Amino acid sequence: MAIFAYSFYAEQIPVNDGAGFDGVFYREVFQNFSTDVFTVGYDRFRIQRIFPFCLMNVVYNLAGIPLTKTHMMTGMTLLHFLNLAIQILFFFKLAKLQGWKPVTKVILFSLFFFNFSVLKDCSFEAFQTDAFAVTIALVSYYAFLTGRNATAFAISLLGLVTWPTVTYVMIPLILFQHKGNAASAPGPFRAKFFRLLPFAYAVPAIGLVALSFILHKEANLDGLLLTSPRPSLIIFSLVAIVGCGWLLATMQKWPPFPYTPTDFLKSFRLRPAIGIALCIVAISAILRMIANEEFFFDGKLFLYQIIARPLKYPLITFAGQVVYWGLLPVLLLIFAKDFVKEFMEKSPGHALVLLIFIFFALDSEGRHIAPLLPLLLVPLGSALDKADLAPKAAIFTVIAQLILSHFYMPINVEGFAESLEQGNLFTPVAQRLFMNYGPWMTSTSYFYWLAIAFAALIVTNVVFKRAKRPQSGQ
Repeated sequence: MAIFAYSFYAEQIPVNDGAGFDGVFYREVFQNFSTDVFTVGYDRFRIQRIFPFCLMNVVYNLAGIPLTKTHMMTGMTLLHFLNLAIQILFFFKLAKLQGWKPVTKVILFSLFFFNFSVLKDCSFEAFQTDAFAVTIALVSYYAFLTGRNATAFAISLLGLVTWPTVTYVMIPLILFQHKGNAASAPGPFRAKFFRLLPFAYAVPAIGLVALSFILHKEANLDGLLLTSPRPSLIIFSLVAIVGCGWLLATMQKWPPFPYTPTDFLKSFRLRPAIGIALCIVAISAILRMIANEEFFFDGKLFLYQIIARPLKYPLITFAGQVVYWGLLPVLLLIFAKDFVKEFMEKSPGHALVLLIFIFFALDSEGRHIAPLLPLLLVPLGSALDKADLAPKAAIFTVIAQLILSHFYMPINVEGFAESLEQGNLFTPVAQRLFMNYGPWMTSTSYFYWLAIAFAALIVTNVVFKRAKRPQSGQ
């Protein structure tokens, strides 16, 4: 807990009294929700992120606590601590439910909690919803695994006003829950599904880039990539991600996709689908009623961002995921075959969620997989248990995660505040923060973290191979 306490009180972003940029809006929700919600309302995008702050507004008003900037920052710090405590509680409940081995439990705990997201990002920019979305996803998924579908969905509905991905990921899990008898002899397409998947990404990526040049909309592409890359670099980046994806699935011999369209139809549950649809429509209607016409961001652009961002630099996605999550993407690659198998075999719904995760993981801004993080623990835990690792694998993971989290590296150095005030996010001092958000990486930050990512991949692979206990009879 000392590490968590240090990280929460070490430093805060030196802009707008610790609220940062986007955080100013959410601090205003904290301060004025009870009046603004019925008068001016909120824009249609950010209204999907207001839950923690409207909750705190209600609590402060009921308790008679002054809504000053100092009091609100204290409240957010305490809320993050409470949120962290809930995460730790449900992590161990999930560990008990899954019966993970002690080594696996330590590894997963380190991956989940010892990263830039938890040890730095939550405290540095307290007025954000990422950590709370993770908690909602964790608690709802735990309820789902214990057979309480209605409770799981009810909890996940909080995602509609925190981070909607949480809610929409729970839906296929509930609607396609029963896997029945998956076909034992997959056809050529399902057998090669994951080897073909990288090429499926290439189609919209090529289309997006080609249209940008044909329609002379290069500026739009530059806006998505936050740079003006040469066409040759874009092509090289596309070949790199498609080629590496194909090689990984081929060399590791990923399993075939286990379900046919018929399997999905047979597992579909109509009555829950009707109830879920009614809930979503009702809540969406309420949100539209209290939303205003102010434009902030078009959610559709998020899909274009995911497709475009891997094209900024070759394998920037790998660098962006490692800088934010540490060894998590590394271990997902090392144990990809068993991870994919364990994930898909749970149900057709899990297979759909796996595809959603792969799509979101393309984004070099690692924080965007946060709502899916709890769902990764169970199949990765099964893969780690199967490997039967010695304690040195857990020790290595703890140390490596703490190092890679770089929570000990100060961000508020001389010149940092000035760079932010000038809107220059690509200076060396500004990169102390913005290198953690993929597309905002400079070429220097990219090369630095890509080298670290590959070094981590090589060293971790060696350590974990040596940590595998010999099987009986060997």
